[in-house]
Amino acid sequence: MMDISDLNIQIKIRTQFLSPKVIYGAHLVFKFCEPRKFSRKLMYINLKYQMGSETRHAYFATRGDDEWMMIELCRFIPHKKDVDFEVLLGSLSRYYCGSGAIYVEGIHFRAIDDSTFKPEVYENLKGVQRVLKSNLDSVQQVSVDYDEITQLEDGVKILPQSNVNGKKWHTLPAKMVLYESSDVKRYNWKALDESESRFREVAELLSHQVFRIKCNIETQKLSADTDYACYLVFKLSQKCHGLQCPVKVRDVLLRKNKEFKFLYFRSPRTVNIHNIERVPKPREDGLMEVIVWEFNSGKNDHVPMSLKLRCYEGTMSGLIVHGIEFCPL
Repeated sequence: MMDISDLNIQIKIRTQFLSPKVIYGAHLVFKFCEPRKFSRKLMYINLKYQMGSETRHAYFATRGDDEWMMIELCRFIPHKKDVDFEVLLGSLSRYYCGSGAIYVEGIHFRAIDDSTFKPEVYENLKGVQRVLKSNLDSVQQVSVDYDEITQLEDGVKILPQSNVNGKKWHTLPAKMVLYESSDVKRYNWKALDESESRFREVAELLSHQVFRIKCNIETQKLSADTDYACYLVFKLSQKCHGLQCPVKVRDVLLRKNKEFKFLYFRSPRTVNIHNIERVPKPREDGLMEVIVWEFNSGKNDHVPMSLKLRCYEGTMSGLIVHGIEFCPL
């Protein structure tokens, strides 16, 4: 039984019984000592832990029917039959997990993909293996993190700024879509010249946890009866060191529906994806974009949009919103 605010658990992971050249996920299996009510299978817990000299965060745990939970710590490929590496568990978020303690059952290894890698990819991976130091200062060679594998295989994908299958695109500047109440200042507005951005005025968010997007979309500027994605076009200021954690997006107009989507403003580690497709991608103009909403243009004159974005921890400070762009799916 471990206090969630100060776990201080040292775990030694051994890979001698795993198949080589297969991607594995190492999952911590645990449950809360006190019974809890969960509304979702996916629970935000923000596990802080250390691998070697690097501090990491795993944000979401998945819950089973028996109240035991699993959270993925890392992905790796066992290049050798007998390799050990260590993980030091730190703490869970007290705000979302409360006080109390957890039972830890152990580590569960799950094969991510049963197929083996192509020989040329495997040779590339051998050149980027990480070296971790144990507490005994002995140097051990361990398997490469799957985040690096993804970069090697896929490279950087940049979305083109062009029409899709002859369908219309539409763009709105930040001034037309960001909702600002009269009693709370949430943004610093800054004018840009044409060489900096095609969005002439941008908004840098202040130290608030929430901001809203609200507008009426003129459907005559879109293709009729077409599915669209709404992209938030943004960049992060040089002084922004936060926004690592996921952000909840809720459609305010669906009052009876309490469901929400997740997105990231920084590219997450693979263990924090959890089928979350709304991750930032670079654009040709040097900015970033991420999907915040999807809708059908329908046949009416306008489509109302009202979204509330809330980061789980920290604030939105340093997020610079240039505008939104509607792109056919």
